[in-house]
Amino acid sequence: MPKPCALYWTTKFQWSASKGSVHLKKAARLLPRSRKAACSNISSRPWAISVRLKSSTVGATKKADYFKAAEQAWADWHAVVDLAWNPLDRLIQVLAEASSVEVGVAEEPGFGKLFAGIIRKASKGIGRHSDYAPFNAPDYSIGQIDAQLGWNLFFDVPGSGGETIIYNRPWTVEVKPGEEPPMSFGLTDEVVAGADTARYAAAAGDVVIFNSRNPHEVTPGEGGDRLQIGSFIGRRPDGSLVLWS
Repeated sequence: MPKPCALYWTTKFQWSASKGSVHLKKAARLLPRSRKAACSNISSRPWAISVRLKSSTVGATKKADYFKAAEQAWADWHAVVDLAWNPLDRLIQVLAEASSVEVGVAEEPGFGKLFAGIIRKASKGIGRHSDYAPFNAPDYSIGQIDAQLGWNLFFDVPGSGGETIIYNRPWTVEVKPGEEPPMSFGLTDEVVAGADTARYAAAAGDVVIFNSRNPHEVTPGEGGDRLQIGSFIGRRPDGSLVLWS
């Protein structure tokens, strides 16, 4: 079982290169470098397999657009993991064995499974933000969760930099029915002032799980790429766990 770090809201363990991180790195490099967006909800930046749950993806039509894009993201995902091994399936197995509750990919009634397993290069860093579905996606089934974690498997890391900084201050805002969800990216220094922090610079093969409701950011890296696979883990009111990206 993974052992928690000194700060209870961050946990790290190792899936060694011998278990496939090297093969995943090779497989991911076969991705098309500039795939065009399938629709407005899928990331079009190079080196990303992702579908974004934006604040505008509400209503039956917008949800249909999201799930159409999710089909392409799943196809891209399998083009990578089928050449190596499937870290999403392995993480689901680890969670199920550790928790003894039902664990699976999140589903939206009437639409199907959400995408889970973003693959991306974050070598230039990621700005400070928070991820919590009840605030980010209140009109989806995942908006009913009561706790959320994020996990990342790192299969390549820069020589320096590329550190994740997590602030132990769960983001809390008011979500008003019928209004756009609040912006969770670009959180100011005022939001995290005085909060305890944790920093980590991952090694290839590391899996890091943390409370994604806590504001977090990634510093720019140098001397190599920061390649990672990950998703969110949400706890439903019945105690079961669901994953999505």
